[in-house]
Amino acid sequence: MAVKNNSRKNVNAASKSTKYNYIITLVAAAIVDWAALAALWKAKTGAKLTSKLPLLALPQGESEADQYHTIECKPGTVVPVINAGEAPQDGKAEITAIAEGVDENTLDWAFNMQGEEVVAIVERCSDGKKFLYANPCTGGMTFQYQSIGTQDGGTAGINFTLSGSDCPEPMLVYEPASAPSETPAQS
Repeated sequence: MAVKNNSRKNVNAASKSTKYNYIITLVAAAIVDWAALAALWKAKTGAKLTSKLPLLALPQGESEADQYHTIECKPGTVVPVINAGEAPQDGKAEITAIAEGVDENTLDWAFNMQGEEVVAIVERCSDGKKFLYANPCTGGMTFQYQSIGTQDGGTAGINFTLSGSDCPEPMLVYEPASAPSETPAQS
């Protein structure tokens, strides 16, 4: 499923702000080129993935930037964890978060992606570190929203969870040559 996101903004400016704790960039797992990602995953150095996220052929008239949806989250509203998996060497990633604000594009995206698999790039704003959640051995993480509207603390937003499957490496440090958040906004 391609996700059209016409409300993109330059996330790099927001990430330098102390207003946000995390910025989460999501892309539908259905358009990720998993064979190419598997090759990159195997070629990683240490626990870092240094190539841009490979996507399948894009629908005509859409750019790569159209495929990403960016969610900004205030401090204390994002909890990324890796729990023990069923096998001793496996882990299972889960992220719970509250997306700040509710606009038409984010609502549309959340409704369309409910129960769908996504690849998540999580940027920790305090130091700019990015982490890639989703692995060729398990596919994407399942997106589920729990509530939309006023959340604890009085902020309007979307409370959601991303749940992964058991995998030896459910998350990697992500240092792409050209990050999706660096793609210019579409007009």
